[in-house]
Formats: sequence, structure tokens, C-alpha cells
Amino acid sequence: MNRLKLLMLDCSPRRDNSTSRHFTQHLLPAMAARLGREIQITRRDLGAEPLPAITEAYAESLVLPADVAKERFGAALSVSDGLIRELDEADMLWISTPVHNFTVPAVLKNWIDLVVRRDVTFTTTERGKVGLLRDRPTFVAVTAGGAMFREPSLQPDFFRPYLRAVLGVIGLEDITFMHATGLAFADEPLAVVETKAAQWLRECEPRAMSADNTSSIA
Repeated sequence: MNRLKLLMLDCSPRRDNSTSRHFTQHLLPAMAARLGREIQITRRDLGAEPLPAITEAYAESLVLPADVAKERFGAALSVSDGLIRELDEADMLWISTPVHNFTVPAVLKNWIDLVVRRDVTFTTTERGKVGLLRDRPTFVAVTAGGAMFREPSLQPDFFRPYLRAVLGVIGLEDITFMHATGLAFADEPLAVVETKAAQWLRECEPRAMSADNTSSIA
């Protein structure tokens, strides 16, 4: 059986005390064990090594047809081309991230801005934007200090609706959110994260990353 290629985006600028990194460390090995397949992980640590900011040339390229943009702004598109190729080669996407100010961190937003490209990862039709990438399982391990993702919510949630919408634009619709929130009120947030990870593995999505659920992945 072929290896499963997993692209991991680590978005926290924190290291040992990062709750999102800790969450992933407790979720991913257990979920991967359910597959019964070898996993090859490509890790892009956006928190420690942020991508370059969007340039004027890159922004200008976005309003042009893809072939014209490539001819005129090829050098400015090289980082984007590499990120899109990296994503396209992955069988699964894993995003490990905190919430910053009700939504995605700037480093993740920058990655998104570099992979969402007209005529490359999506096309515009009379019915709206249509993704050009194949769908694949996408897992989002997200932590937040505030009391989000609950009913009644004490904070607005722009994180999940935005991420569903923007990933859907490029064709990624099979998205599973795993969350541990309210950590700012916890005496030991890393311990709470461990408890939340165990609870999720036990109760919430027992088949999300099972062999049956990923049997169609090449």
C-alpha cells in the first residue's frame, strides 16, 4: 500500500508552550495509527518561518490570465507555485493553529493568499468560483484562549466560516475541525488540551481518520 502524504501547516509562533502544537502532538499520532498505513509528513512551520509578504508584482499578477501572469511575473510567482505544488501532491492536509483575534493567524492568511490563484487553484464561472484542486481530507486542530465554538458563544467565530469558504474556493471541502477553547481561563492549558484531544478521539470523530474513510486516497 502506498504511503499517505500529509502536508502539515504549523501556525503558532510559540514553541514549547504552544497549545495548538500540543493539541496536534496528541491527536495526529493516535489518528494516524488508525490508518494502518505509513505516513510521510511534509511539515511547513509557518509560525517559526513565516512566508514572504505579498508583493506588488504578485498582486498585479492576480488580475491577469494565468499564462500572461506567468510570463510577466514568473519570478514573483515562484513561492506560490511551490506552495501549490506541495499542496497538490499531498493526500491529506493538517492545519495546526491558534485563533488570533477571532480568525486565522496572519501567517496562515499569508499562506492562503499565496495558494488561492485564479486559473491555477480556482476558476471563475457564471455560477461563481470553482475549485481546481482535488478534494482531500483536511483536519484543522485549533486552540483558542477565548470561549469560542460553543453555544451560546461568548465570542464571534470568523475562524471556521472563513476557513471553510476559502478552502472550498480551491476545492477542499472535506474539512474536520477539532478544537480546544477557553484556554485563557485554565490554570494548566496544556493539560486541558490533552483532555480535549482524548475526548475528541474517544467520542467525536471515531472514524474521521480510519482506514475505511481513507481507502480511496492513492
